[in-house]
Amino acid sequence: MAENKDLYKLGQSEEGSIVDIGQEIRIDLELEDNLISASGTVFGKALDVNSNPVAGVTIKLTDGDFNPKYHAVTDSSGQYTIDEVDANNQYLILAVKNGYDLKQGVPFMMQAQQQVERDFVMTISPQENNSLVAGDIFDIEGGKLEGVTVRLYDNYDGEPILIKTTHTNQFGQYAFFDIPQGMYLITSSLLGYHTSETTFIIEALDKVRNINLTMNVDPISRKGTINGIIADKNNIPVSGAFVILFEVTTDEQEKEKLTPIRKTLTNDHGLYLFEQVSEGNYKIKANKLDPDA
Repeated sequence: MAENKDLYKLGQSEEGSIVDIGQEIRIDLELEDNLISASGTVFGKALDVNSNPVAGVTIKLTDGDFNPKYHAVTDSSGQYTIDEVDANNQYLILAVKNGYDLKQGVPFMMQAQQQVERDFVMTISPQENNSLVAGDIFDIEGGKLEGVTVRLYDNYDGEPILIKTTHTNQFGQYAFFDIPQGMYLITSSLLGYHTSETTFIIEALDKVRNINLTMNVDPISRKGTINGIIADKNNIPVSGAFVILFEVTTDEQEKEKLTPIRKTLTNDHGLYLFEQVSEGNYKIKANKLDPDA
């Protein structure tokens, strides 16, 4: 038998009084539409593959673009009910529980006072028994580092075998999914920093491990390089040219000051290269001796 619903909200009038014998009074009442009558109900149950009820399943209704609208959780008998679902809208319906595959039911258009039944058969996800490894990569001042290469190694027999690689996002975060039980080594590397690493064990199923690493500055790798080509007026590379590297600073009068700090020779292709150059401003000067002089 279908459920009966009120068309109007239960109304209450203003107070009226009879104070004289035989007095007649009038009490009117204007009823408000029952908004619930312009809605419907979604109900059903969640069972496992053996038809046993599954409690604690979240049933979620969304619009056609997966924007959330309503949700309920199945009880000990696997049943759920979602009341007051707005009518004249299209809905998607999802069922999810940790350890089970996400299920999507048949979409529906809700009509006023309609009752929609959607049942789900929940299947255990084979990947849900595996674990998540996630964390943050920091510098020594606690700042989070973006673009760090994070590598995960199987470390079971003491000879690490690379199994996964990822990079930190703009928030310094990384994540490795679907990691089985085992012994692991995790490393982080970034230009300008010493490599950081640690070992850990995932000893049980379905764990979430938070592994953070701190990276120390590597003063050597943080230095840069300066290279270029020395050529003549015809754009022909000059081999064997002397190249001087000058650091550019300013004196007390804010005048440019050039201080020579390094020297080298160009190769057969007119190429020079200065490595391990600290942060700063630089210029070069170059010349070549006349071999016939």
